[in-house]
Amino acid sequence: MIIFFKRFCPLWIVSLANVLFLSTSLFAGGSLTLGAGSGLGVKRHYLAQETLRHIFDSKDPRELTRKRFSFYLDNHRFTATTTINQSLQDYLDRLFDDALGAMSAIVCIDPIAGRIVAMSGFDRMQPFSKVWTQRLVPSASIFKIVTAAGAMEFYSMNPSTILYFNGGRHTLYRYQLNDKKNRYTSKVTFKEAFSHSINPVFGKLGIKYLKREGLIEMATRFLWQRPIPFELPVKISPFELSDDPFSLAEVASGFNRDTKITALHEALISAGIANGGVIMAPSFIDMVVEKGGEIVYQNKFYPLVRALNPKTASLLRQMMQDTITKGTARRAFRGWEKDKVLKELTIGGKTGTIDSKDHRFRYDLFTGFACSKRNGRCLAVGVFVAHQGVLGRRSASYARLAIKKYFETMQQ
Repeated sequence: MIIFFKRFCPLWIVSLANVLFLSTSLFAGGSLTLGAGSGLGVKRHYLAQETLRHIFDSKDPRELTRKRFSFYLDNHRFTATTTINQSLQDYLDRLFDDALGAMSAIVCIDPIAGRIVAMSGFDRMQPFSKVWTQRLVPSASIFKIVTAAGAMEFYSMNPSTILYFNGGRHTLYRYQLNDKKNRYTSKVTFKEAFSHSINPVFGKLGIKYLKREGLIEMATRFLWQRPIPFELPVKISPFELSDDPFSLAEVASGFNRDTKITALHEALISAGIANGGVIMAPSFIDMVVEKGGEIVYQNKFYPLVRALNPKTASLLRQMMQDTITKGTARRAFRGWEKDKVLKELTIGGKTGTIDSKDHRFRYDLFTGFACSKRNGRCLAVGVFVAHQGVLGRRSASYARLAIKKYFETMQQ
């Protein structure tokens, strides 16, 4: 895996990866077991991530998002230091305290290291759940990122490629998936189709180009149907395909409710695109120290998967920037070029919106990234909101506020 990683990453990242991969055995060592009857396999010199998942799953979400917190295991006291940016975390917690809707979640990640800098949200139906990793919502048009990546990766399409569609932009009917051109046919660039989230274009890409095999390949690269290693349990994002061509079109365009995602998964998608196609393994724990000072767990930065080659990642970043400036997120980011913080950033994103089957909820999603033009520091964000009744703050607006606050704290 290291050899594959070296082919595509900057030298300093490769060097860091080599050190961390080689040091894995250091933290996996130790043979003296604490509390053999616990069944958790806790070793004196190492706490496995699986053990932390067992312990942290029962803790209050607000406690986990402090800079430090303590816990006990077999009468031994441990202190965990997190990767959380406390200023950003507190700010987002206050925003969600006054939020409307049934549930919301936001996850903010440093794409280069995979460090979680904030996790916030709420779930009215399950008040003490870790909504960021445990709630699955329809991924909707977020999945267009997967289809776009496959079209560029496998078929050499680019943002200027000309594509055609019939009918409405945000509908998906069988007649819209044929190649007949008439006076009602619209012509768009791939970039325009992406930034404006045009369903029939992506439905046709799924049927005529990627097909079943290509969609499965790209969805797997982007972590659908795959476990995500983390210090908390993470629901696996489901992805299913039938052999029906129209079903392929629905999935490829995100016009379905069965392909689902967590807020953490959303953030990882944009993190990988911002990081040249490499998705780093996420972590919110820097280290765990046993009373007395011995380190028994330490974060290991390592690449989880290469989702894209660097060229495709670069082209996707361009298309996601158009979503902010001209596309479906332009209202939420209006005036960013005049904002003293945001104007110094390169910002990209993708939105998604779909109703629940019973139309009780309106799911509203955003995944995106922001990178400093001065020092290259980046932030990736994944947000969803389940609106109920009156529409509250939109997911892209939460993302904008989080991005601005984060980069303000970096200037302090």
